[in-house]
Amino acid sequence: MDINNPSYGMEEDTPDGAGGDKEKMISLVRASGNEQLSVAEKTLLWERIAADITQSPVQVWWQSWWTMAAAIAILLLAGLGWWQWQRTQESLPALVAFANHQTYSRGDSTMTRMILGNQQLSIRNTHAAIAYQARGTQVRVDSQEIKQELEAGKQVFNTLLVPYGNVASLQLEDGTRVWLNAGSRLIYPAAFGQQHREVLLEGEAYFEVATDAHRPFSVYANDMKIAVLGTAFNISAYREDANSQVVLASGSVQLETFRGPGKKSTPVQLLPGNRALYTGHNGSMTVDNVDVTGFISWKDGLMVAEHTSLYEILKKLSRYYNQPITTDARSGNETFSGKLDLQKTLNDVLDIIAASTSLKYEKQGNTIIFKTK
Repeated sequence: MDINNPSYGMEEDTPDGAGGDKEKMISLVRASGNEQLSVAEKTLLWERIAADITQSPVQVWWQSWWTMAAAIAILLLAGLGWWQWQRTQESLPALVAFANHQTYSRGDSTMTRMILGNQQLSIRNTHAAIAYQARGTQVRVDSQEIKQELEAGKQVFNTLLVPYGNVASLQLEDGTRVWLNAGSRLIYPAAFGQQHREVLLEGEAYFEVATDAHRPFSVYANDMKIAVLGTAFNISAYREDANSQVVLASGSVQLETFRGPGKKSTPVQLLPGNRALYTGHNGSMTVDNVDVTGFISWKDGLMVAEHTSLYEILKKLSRYYNQPITTDARSGNETFSGKLDLQKTLNDVLDIIAASTSLKYEKQGNTIIFKTK
């Protein structure tokens, strides 16, 4: 799903005449209590019905004033009930709007930041550990306890910003655990509602989702929606990367892609060990089998590579250490296999790569460049 264009692309189905109006009214009444429909789908259904009410004349089949009054009462009650439900539940359009109005830069701070409603906290620890308790009203940041006031019926979104050179772990109020890699942003409700759990990611994160059969968990990242009940998976969706990918460690996920209104893809079911690689500019997606360890080891402070191109390795190291690193044209195609300890200094890691390949590196200005020896 494009976070700048939160459209679902529902198929139009508008029967003509009195029967069509009746069916639409029934659809709205049913939708008011049917949480299988998303908020966006209910919004679109309401708008379609409201438009027909204002544009169409009273139909002949409404002969009885009492029939008309009863129908209007049902319609109003359904609408009011749904609007009340919408105020107290998750709202994907509200989540997207919040993200679009939030201005930030991953390079404007060297510290991890949390935005809790109107509060903003800077965290000095480069490996911050954050945990929510008491339905989102209490947050532990490393060893510090922070309270967040939540108003009944008011939706509050929080944000965790992890700049380059930092990583963070986060436990949401439902028990879901999230590890955020360098240069990532996660937007999430302070407290989830009763029907859905929805978050928005930019960058890379590993999720261990708490099982809750009554509240599916969805992650929106770039043009993707990943829906689960309880599972573990990694998402890499940096806006500067040509490809986004989802790697499933355990359980199962359902993956959909969105490329604008009416362009929702057929859902793809992933199994453990599957990787879905999505190319946003042309909407193509491929699924293959991979060694999951190489994609999730970063959360444990390791980088495991198996015939991985130097270009990909240096891109990840550049984010992790917040240091520009590149290669000349010839060196980028070199591959590397092995395990890199990210707890070591950057020079120690680069020395290991140089010793294991036919390359050397040097610093030019603020940039480290790998070259052929």
